[in-house]
Amino acid sequence: MVITLTKLNQATMTAQGELERHGFWSEGTRLLRTDVCLIPIPPPSCFLALGFFTHGDVGTLGRLAGFDVGKIYIPAHLGILYKLKALAHKRILSLLGGLVQGRSSLRDVVRHEYGHAVAHWYPRLIQHSTRFKETFGGSYWREDHRDAEDPNDFVSDYAMTMPKEDFAETFMHYLRHGGELPRKFMTPAIRRKWRFVRDLGKAVHSGELKW
Repeated sequence: MVITLTKLNQATMTAQGELERHGFWSEGTRLLRTDVCLIPIPPPSCFLALGFFTHGDVGTLGRLAGFDVGKIYIPAHLGILYKLKALAHKRILSLLGGLVQGRSSLRDVVRHEYGHAVAHWYPRLIQHSTRFKETFGGSYWREDHRDAEDPNDFVSDYAMTMPKEDFAETFMHYLRHGGELPRKFMTPAIRRKWRFVRDLGKAVHSGELKW
């Protein structure tokens, strides 16, 4: 299965409707600056990624390839990775870095990447936020997760890899479940993360740039 532009547009429209309901998507919010783009082949560094968001400088090669900062890119080969998810042994999935775990649809991938987009456009609420560090166990750019000991404190295995993925996975689940915390996630740690996303939506909607 190959992801088509029609499928991606449908998933994006669904995610944008959810973002609007939770305060992230309305006139004046910075998230409107992020486009969601379909690409035929991802760069080698992101080949196994279901999607990716370009935070910083994409470099000369990235610019030549047409990548811009602040956009979400979804590779057309995404469907192939989902096929691997259905067929592969869990050990093989672990070799893929957990990238295909926890997200059951194209909509989930778009939701996850929009989480990174929020972090990009609202750095003082997330990237440079003490509240974020206290909630997600480290700075957004920390390359490991010092609090990743109890799996019950995370919404997915991928969330355990680093704080920024913990946030993006929590954000994805928050949108997927309409802001209602599922019973299986009712642990103190996930409650705190859920509350962070809820309050973040209120801050963004109100035009706040810091806590």
